[in-house]
Amino acid sequence: MKEYNLKNIKQDFKEKGIFYTPPELALFLKSLLPEDVKEIYDPTCGNGSLLSVFDDNVIKYGQDINAEQVEIAMGRLKNFNGVVGDTLKNPAFLDKKFDAIVANYPFSIKWNPIKDERFANVPDIPTQSKADYAFILHIIYYLSDVGKAATLNFPGILYRGGREGIIRKWLVENNYIEKIISIEGNKFTDTKIATVAIVFNKNKKDNNIVFVQGDIEKSVSLKEIEENNFILSPNCYIEEKTEEIQIDPVKLEMDIRKFTINNLRRTLEISKLVDNFEDGKMNFQALLDDIKTVVKEFE
Repeated sequence: MKEYNLKNIKQDFKEKGIFYTPPELALFLKSLLPEDVKEIYDPTCGNGSLLSVFDDNVIKYGQDINAEQVEIAMGRLKNFNGVVGDTLKNPAFLDKKFDAIVANYPFSIKWNPIKDERFANVPDIPTQSKADYAFILHIIYYLSDVGKAATLNFPGILYRGGREGIIRKWLVENNYIEKIISIEGNKFTDTKIATVAIVFNKNKKDNNIVFVQGDIEKSVSLKEIEENNFILSPNCYIEEKTEEIQIDPVKLEMDIRKFTINNLRRTLEISKLVDNFEDGKMNFQALLDDIKTVVKEFE
């Protein structure tokens, strides 16, 4: 295996929108797939981080543009079929369909749009400036008729318009999206970016999409999503919890009394000072008498 500088590679990847997936997120994505996975495919496998959480007897397929990373994956994974190459430009394994796919593709990188079988039946081709939906359509194409994919994505794909909005609408109407899960920031070791997990399923039993944010999960109908212009941000469908404020009435009353007394004392100090400056013209005693009258009303 060749020597490599992990720090430099990570910095280079970060600048290109590529982030290493920590083990906890890899395991999380695995949990979104069926337990009896026999084959697993990662279209942007890097050094095999996502594939490494699957058992040795699971046959693994992966492609990545970085030869050094594929070589590392070759050394660390059992039953691994790795290919070096640009997944979007020169896809490998075109003769296969997969029941399970996992992916953490590069976020919002540029690409050269092409028209092949992967994009033949879609309503539009993703813009050159952002390849997110190109990777997603690639994944949809590689899924079998009963296939399921668990992916990490940049949250912007859930609401950006233009071509992405058209493709997002097509994905929803074709019932390919099963679940969308918000993932808070600081989950990657080299970026604080928030992400979103999307589960794609070609064998759904209903037309709803499940949204998960924090500890809240909500199943949303196609009709409601359509009414919301096919925006898929979880916060559009899940209201954040607000903590109920507990008020202690006794403490509140004591605080009010303390404030009232202190405020009265300051008022009297100022009034007496002004009365002294004016040689008694302000009749400070009259103020005291008025206060005593009010107090007597409550005695």
